[in-house]
Formats: sequence, C-alpha cells, structure tokens
Amino acid sequence: MARIVVVGGGFAGLAAAARLAKLGHEVTLCERSAQLGGVVRTVEHAGFRWDAGPAAMTLPATIRDLFRKSGRPLERVLDLVPVTAPRRHLFADGSVLDLPLSGRSDQLRAFTGAVGEAAAKRWEGMVDDLTPTWELLRTRVLEVPYAGPRALGLSGLRRLGVGRSLRSAAHAAGGPDPKVRGILQSVLEYPTLAAGSDPRQTPGFAAVQAYVERTFGIWTCAGGFAPLVTALADRLAERRVDVRRNAEVTAIAADAGTVTGVRLRDGVELPADVVVTDVDVRSVVRDLLGTPPPRALRRAVARVRPAPASRMVCLGLRDDGGEHQDLPYETVVHGEAPGAPVVVRTPDGPALAPAGHRAVTVLAPQGRPAEGPVEDPLDLLAGRGLDLRDQVVARVEVEVPAYGPVWRGAWRGLGVPLNRSPIRGLFLAGGTAHPGPGVPYVLLGAAAIAQEIGPA
Repeated sequence: MARIVVVGGGFAGLAAAARLAKLGHEVTLCERSAQLGGVVRTVEHAGFRWDAGPAAMTLPATIRDLFRKSGRPLERVLDLVPVTAPRRHLFADGSVLDLPLSGRSDQLRAFTGAVGEAAAKRWEGMVDDLTPTWELLRTRVLEVPYAGPRALGLSGLRRLGVGRSLRSAAHAAGGPDPKVRGILQSVLEYPTLAAGSDPRQTPGFAAVQAYVERTFGIWTCAGGFAPLVTALADRLAERRVDVRRNAEVTAIAADAGTVTGVRLRDGVELPADVVVTDVDVRSVVRDLLGTPPPRALRRAVARVRPAPASRMVCLGLRDDGGEHQDLPYETVVHGEAPGAPVVVRTPDGPALAPAGHRAVTVLAPQGRPAEGPVEDPLDLLAGRGLDLRDQVVARVEVEVPAYGPVWRGAWRGLGVPLNRSPIRGLFLAGGTAHPGPGVPYVLLGAAAIAQEIGPA
C-alpha cells in the first residue's frame, strides 16, 4: 500500500483519488480552497444560479467508468442526462443551422436543409472517415498510459495526418461554394475557437471532435456539474480518502530524483511515496519543486501555451415571449470575420431561476488591453440578430480564467507533458497534462495514472 498525496481537488484530482483509494492505497487529497471542483463553480445573484465553468461533456463513459471502478455505479448516485436540443449556429448573413448533437441521419437532414444534399454528404463522409482516427486515439493515446509520439510509430502519425491543420481540413470539407464552405468551416472549427486555439495552428485530427459528438452526444446533470462534484466528494468519503480543504501545498519534496512528500503552508509535512498533481504544470515546476526539476520536465512545461481568458456575462431573463424563449441549450453566434464566436447557453432547470425567468450565460472573447475597449457582448449579440437586452433583469460579469493550453501547431500539438513525470513517484494530471483540457480528457488522464500506479 502506497502513501499517496493528491494536490488539487479539480475533476482530475477527485477522479485519481477515488480510483487510487479503491485500489487499496492510503490517499490524502489537499485542496488549497474551501471548495472542491476546480474550474467547476457556480455564481448566484438575485435568485439566479449560473455555471461559471464546464457544465456539459461528451464521452459519458469516462464518468460512468470512474464511478463503477470506485464503488457504486453512477446511475445509483446521480442522473447523467443527454442534451437533446440541437446546437444552433447563427451566421452573419442571417443563416441558421440547428445541428443535432448526435445521430448520423439527424445531422445529415439538418445539413441538407441548410447547405444542400451534396455538401451535407461531404460533411457526412468527412465525419465517417474520422472513425479510424478516433479508434487510434482511443486505443493508443487516451485509454492507456501514453508514452509519447513514439508509441504511435510513424504509421500511426501518418494515419492521424500529423502536419495537416484543422483549417486545411475544414477547407477541404467545405467544397467550392464560398458560402457553404464558410458554414461547414465555422461548424467544424467552433470547438477549437471556443477553446482559444487558432485552427491554423491546430492539427487536422482535432476534427475528430465532430465524430465524438455525433457518436456519443453531449451530456449534463440536472442543475449543472455542481451535483457531480458533490457526488465525487461523497465517493471520496466512502473510500476513506483524507480530504483536506484550505490546505495549500507549497512544496513537493524529492530526494535523489524520487518523491518523498509534500509540505503545506501551515508547515505540516505529509510523507508520500507518490504525489499526483491536479494543478497547472507550470506552477508545479515554478513553485512546488524545491530542487531543479529534470531538464525533460522543464522543456515539456515550457512548451505549454495557456489559452486566453474569456468573458462570461451571466444573465437573468424574463420569460415574456422574448427571443430567448426558444433558445436551445447552446447557441453559437458567428461573426463575419474568422474568430472566436459568441456562445449563449440556456440550461434547463427549475432551481436555476425564479419562476417566470431563465438563467442564461454569454461567453465572449476577452480581448487584449492593448486593443482598447471590448464591445459589450449583449450589444454584439444584438448586432448579429439576437437582442436579449430588453429581457435582462439581472446581470453578473465573470472572467473565466484560462483553462488548459492552446494547440501549438499541426506538428507540435498541445505540447503538454506526459502523466508520468521524470521524477519517480510524481504524476501530472489535469488540463495542462496529457491528454489536455476538457472534462472527459482529464478523467481519462486520471484513469491512466491509476493504471500506471496499479493496485496496492
């Protein structure tokens, strides 16, 4: 039985702690704040409640596997429900595409109505052709401990089309008609742009997100992801994990290249055979490692480029027949020029707003200070044909910090370090470690770490 300290109580930290405790290890989780969940947080004001972090995910098997491998199945604890409303894309020329989030035939019908049968067939064929890409990523990169590009081999890299950008893949899928090409390109590039990456610097295999969504759909919990954090905290209690809140780790101790423990801000030292971090890998190297880290780790961390912060406007709207009445779960409002769209999310749930009202979030690019004042997102939406201003009864602005890295090029990818670090006993989890940001991916990273450490 190993003594394991998990640093950070985000999704990756909670998942790793639950899995490792079920494997028979003695696990302590240290979270510097009073709240677990990391980037999952809620904002409350005037009777409204908004999710200010991730509130939906694809690959629902990742969370189901976590609960099954750590105790009772998820279905006996919490309901994970599919988002059945299509994602609405609003384009600068007034075009509207209500695209189902899953279902091959449903997506084909939606695209046929928006761009014609020939273009819809091109989209369908492109997504179908991503099946082997997903299988390669799933079996060689995501569901097993990953050892780097060498594990894929030259043939695997060729199959992924490494060296080709997402932008070039989008152009190829779009065909000759500029309008149709613009619509298909916007839909394909939306997840990358929303995450803060440039499609020209994103490898073409990132298009696999379209296959993942079409195949597995998008899922959420009633009331957002806050209940999921609570369920994970309860699971840690069941597994007798020592959860320490307001316990900031200030140093990770190592001797002769092997982890020996951690030190807390209050001076308490916790001996450990293994340390799993669920914090930004840059802060691990910069702030927590008391001795100079190995060169390989320094180089890997130096390659991480954080995504820009975004601006979230939390709105309380009256249900008085305004334009928000028929808004689906997610509306993506594209501009005339390529760039990050404005995203409007309208979750359902009686606990989110007073009777006769709805809680809505608007996520918009933050902009840089040197660029001058940024247009108010509500004015921006009104200029693009979605005017919500007359229905607003409550408003709270939140800066959403950078979460995870951006793609660094068609060859270099995210540049995140592997889960197993060069320091013996130190494992890296979370959005800045392999396989990168996003709820299902940090859960996969935590599962891989548990595989590497193994049972007691």
